[in-house]
Formats: sequence, structure tokens, C-alpha cells
Amino acid sequence: MLRTHNCGELRLENVGEEVILCGWVDTIRNLGSLVFVDLRDKYGLTQLNIDPKLFENLAIKNEYCIQVKGVVRKRQEINPHLPTGEIELAVSNITVFSKSKLPPFEIKDDTNALEDTRMEYRYLDLRRPIMQRYMKIRSDLSRYAREYLYQNDFQEIDTPTLIKSTPEGARDFLVPSRIYKGCFYALPQSPQLYKQLLMIAGTDRYFQLAHCYRDEDQRADRQPEFMQIDCEMSFVDRDDVLKIIEGLLKYVFKKTIDVDLPDFVRMDYSYAIDKYGCDKPDMRFEMLLNDVTDSLQNCGFKAYDGKTIIALKVDDYADKVSRKHQDADNLLAKKYRVFGVSHLKYENGQFVSSIVKNINQENLEKLAARLDVKDNDLLIICADSDATRAKSALGALRLAYGKEMGLIDKNVYKPLFLINWPMFEKTAEGNYECLSNPFTRPVDEDLPFLETDPSKVRSTSYDTVINGVELSSGALRIHDSDVQKKVFEIIGLSDEDIETRFGFLVKALQYGVPPEGGFGIGVERLAMELAKTDNVRDVVAFPKNLKGFEPLSSCPSKVPEADTDVLGLKIVEDEQNGQS
Repeated sequence: MLRTHNCGELRLENVGEEVILCGWVDTIRNLGSLVFVDLRDKYGLTQLNIDPKLFENLAIKNEYCIQVKGVVRKRQEINPHLPTGEIELAVSNITVFSKSKLPPFEIKDDTNALEDTRMEYRYLDLRRPIMQRYMKIRSDLSRYAREYLYQNDFQEIDTPTLIKSTPEGARDFLVPSRIYKGCFYALPQSPQLYKQLLMIAGTDRYFQLAHCYRDEDQRADRQPEFMQIDCEMSFVDRDDVLKIIEGLLKYVFKKTIDVDLPDFVRMDYSYAIDKYGCDKPDMRFEMLLNDVTDSLQNCGFKAYDGKTIIALKVDDYADKVSRKHQDADNLLAKKYRVFGVSHLKYENGQFVSSIVKNINQENLEKLAARLDVKDNDLLIICADSDATRAKSALGALRLAYGKEMGLIDKNVYKPLFLINWPMFEKTAEGNYECLSNPFTRPVDEDLPFLETDPSKVRSTSYDTVINGVELSSGALRIHDSDVQKKVFEIIGLSDEDIETRFGFLVKALQYGVPPEGGFGIGVERLAMELAKTDNVRDVVAFPKNLKGFEPLSSCPSKVPEADTDVLGLKIVEDEQNGQS
């Protein structure tokens, strides 16, 4: 090794030892008669005490990569903020491995550089201590996930990444074949079908850290390529799978950031929508939604007639909500396709609002009693013919107010399993589509509804949610070929569609399929929770930006025509948009 120690490990017990360190020049403090340099590597910082003549001869600058040799000694002025803050290295020799140009931004945790600049120079951005911490957390979670799964008899198996295109809701990334011109592989959105085949093959307990790809618009918590801890188990019911998910996440949180997660709550999908207005509820604060349709029924306000009326009570906050604030609330609510929301402030024992004059006093009294309203409380009301729309709008406002009022403690963790999801959803055209993938097993007692009323069928799917973030989804799988065929029929797949898209799986279902279930935990989202960051790009070494572009290498990019010719592809120019 070119070093005897790293820059984060020297302590008082090392005083008097001659050591060698390697790293990057972090900061330079030239006091004339003394020169202090902080040397940085991924493990930490060590202060160097360098003779001014030695320093001047080498003309060292920030981000030079160097090796230093010297004797450890006790510092005169202790730095209590550094683990190495009690010692320094009296340098006797310096070797410059390589020089550095002036970086485009400071290599500090609190950099104000634009994100695209940081991504263009990602190799410099990753030198920042906070980014090193994020990368370590991500590495540790993968290590401990494997550790836990091996301890529980799971077998790690890699499934193909060049597969048949079987879209699962998002668009596939397609890869053209050179040999079979006009034909395409797809990059997997998940290993779903292969892991089901592994259970049919008798593998019993499978896992992999799977690379997955989805061609969809980007958000703060999404990337076009991502990883998931993907698992499948045979001869299990839902409780067996949930026990493994809970045990795995408790193990990873404890080992990675020394947090003891509480036991996971189980919540019905319908309750989450009714009380939290979303399918990934944040339980770190109360402020639940209330259906007040009965209290305001026939209240005289025509805008409420025949609609479901939902209320959100914000305790002791009415005096802090201005007209401008109310307008912002309406803009947020309208994103959920509702007409808007009304704000009722309770002052001196009565409601104050522009709509109060339209509502019968008796109904207002019922409303106040129903919600136990007190002075300075604020009610936000949404009425809509679609109850779910109204609840979704107020669910978004609930989160906004929770953040604004400081009700969310980042050091508190509230995990839950969201269960009993609807199996199907009706489209605007009156057809059915699966809310999860079409291989999800219905709840046994709801099987008769497949013939009579598919809208009543609940699925065995389950989501894992912590603090309002969906970390995993999963389900038990259909192991009866007749049930699988019926689900395909309900969502409108013809025999030809089924054979073309899923023929190989349908064939396998005829050869003795065990009851099975599984899940996939998003590695990036889990890393975000462990690192307490809200941007997925913080926990990805070389991420794409919100436009799916990588500034570092400038990809995607065009390729020579010869490379597309050999694939039998022709690039067509879009004259209207000036693009290919």
C-alpha cells in the first residue's frame, strides 16, 4: 500500500508514530511562518503541519492528489468537530501524484453549485464528504440485505436483462437485434416473470439485486434505471412474506444507521384513502380527513348538492392562513382535478368564510360539533362527485400543512403495510385494468366476483410504506391457470394477445405451480430514507437528470449511421421538431 493509515483514523494513541497518508488537498491555511493543510480521503480529514519552504517548493493547490510522510503529534488547538481533531501530522516529505485544475465548485458539503454542473463533474461532486456518506449508506444497505436474505435461506440468482417485451404499465426500453432484424429485446422493468418461473422450477427462495429499467418521465424519486432487492418465495401466504419484508428492513435500518424500526402497522387500502387521502400515508402526524357529507347534507349551498364532502381540520392555525395562502391551496388542490377547496376559520364560536352565508346555521353547528372545532381552528373543505378525487386533494394539503407546521420529525419512523388493494380499476371507456400486474392473486373469498363483479375483487398485493415513501410493492401470485386466464379476459386480452405476450408463462402454469409470493424493494428509495435526503440523484453514483440525460457523458447521443445500418434501423428526421 502507498499509505500506512487513512485520513480518518489517527488518534492520540498514534502520537509519535511515523505514518504515510494519501489523499486530496482540501483546504490550505498559509500563515507565513506556518502552513496548515487539511488532507481528505473518503474516511475523513487530517491536519498537516508543513514547513513553509517545503510547501513553497511544491506549490501545492486545492485538489492536488498527494502522499505525505511525517510524525503524528498532538495539536495545540483541538478541533472538537473532527474525529482526528486532537492530532496533526508534522510532514517531512511530500509526493505529488497529480496536479489539479481549479475545480468548477468547492468540494464542500454546502456547495451552491447548480445540480447540472455537479452532475457534469460528478467525479468531483462525489469527493464531497456528504456524497461519500450517501454512497457508503447505499453500499451498506446492499451488503446487509444480502446478509439477512442468506441467513433466511434465500438463493441469489441473476435473471436475464435482455428479455421479451411484456409492458408492465410503463414503456419498455427496447434493444434492437442485429441477428434478427426488425426484432427487439426489452430491458426488464422487473424480473417478475422469471422469478415466477424459478418458483415453478423448485428454487423455493430466490433473490437478486436486480437492475431494472422504465422509460417514463423523471421525478425527484425516480430514475430511468434503478435497482431493487427482488425476492420470491414458494409455499407461503401473505403473512409469511410480510414477516420477511419487516425483518429485512429492520435488519438493514439497524445495521446501516443504528435505528430500531417499530413493528409495522397493517392498514387497509380503503382506510388509507379515507383518512390520509393517498396510498402511501405518512403517519408521523395526525390531522386525518373526515367525511362530513351527513353534516352538510341539504345545507342550502348548491355547490355541495349531491356530492361527497370531505373536511381537513387544521388545529389552531386559522390566523396564519392569508388570502394568498388560500389561493396557493386551491392551486395545489386543482392538480387533483377538483374544482377547488373552501377555507372556514372558526372565530369567537362561529365560522368565518365567504361561503358561510350560503350554509344553514344548523348545518354549521352540526359540522362544528362533528369535528370538535375550537377557536382559531381552520377547516378546509372539498366537495366532489368523485370521493377519491376530493380525498386525494385534501391528502396533498394535509402533507403540505404538516411540513409547513413542523409536524414531521425526520428522526421518527412509522412503517406500515398497505393491504387489500382493489384488483381492478375501471377506465373512462368502461373497461377494466389491473391496479398491479395481471399475475397478482385475488383474495380467496373474492374469487366469485371475478364472474359477477370484478370491481369488488381485492388483491393480495401489499405495499411497504415508511414516512409516506413507498419502499416496496409485492403480492401473492396466481398459481391456478384457470384464474390466470380469467384475469386476462377481464382486462380484455384476446387469446392471441395472451399467447404473444405471456405464452411461455401460461404454458409453465400447467406444470404444477406452488403457492408463491414476493416483493421488490427499491434500493434508491430505501437509500434516500436511510440518508434522509429527498433527491434520488444523491444516492446514485452517476445519475440522469430530470430529462433523462446524463451531463457527465452527454448521453443519450447519436451514433454513426453505420451502427444503425447493421441493425436494420433507419433514423427518420422529425422536421417539425427538428429532431430525429
